[in-house]
Amino acid sequence: MSAENVNRIRAKELVSLFPGVHLRQLQRLLNASFNTTRYHAYNLERDGEVVCSRVGGYSRLFPAGFDGGARGLYSVLHNKSTRHVLRTLVSGGRLTNGEISAATGLPKSTVSEHTELLCQTELAAKSVTLDGVVYEIHDRARVGEALAMFERNLMTVAADSFVDLWDF
Repeated sequence: MSAENVNRIRAKELVSLFPGVHLRQLQRLLNASFNTTRYHAYNLERDGEVVCSRVGGYSRLFPAGFDGGARGLYSVLHNKSTRHVLRTLVSGGRLTNGEISAATGLPKSTVSEHTELLCQTELAAKSVTLDGVVYEIHDRARVGEALAMFERNLMTVAADSFVDLWDF
């Protein structure tokens, strides 16, 4: 079997293991050049084996047939800060930007960025009250379950740690 076929098979397997993986992260996991990774991702998409979605400034790859509603959820789960905001909203219910910032320790501007992404992917809704803008998760049980499963995945923890080292 040629190296090209091995990389293609590995790329498809990694997309199945990490739905919503972005191209640069896939490149790191494959340990291949960016052009090689892009080539295989393009061909897998062309052949209908993966689907590419643009969410949150990243091109995210999903296995073919992956539920469209779950794409937004899995896309945001790949970002640690967004997961932190999401976890706070799941456990806290209806919260303002300031309350989320206090609970997470993230600056209000960062919280605003991540809550906006959650609203764009239709995982959260914002409403204006007397207290200000309040954010709330649409389906807390489903999102909480997906968040817990994602965080228990040892490969996700290892990939996050590897990316932290890479950025160091």
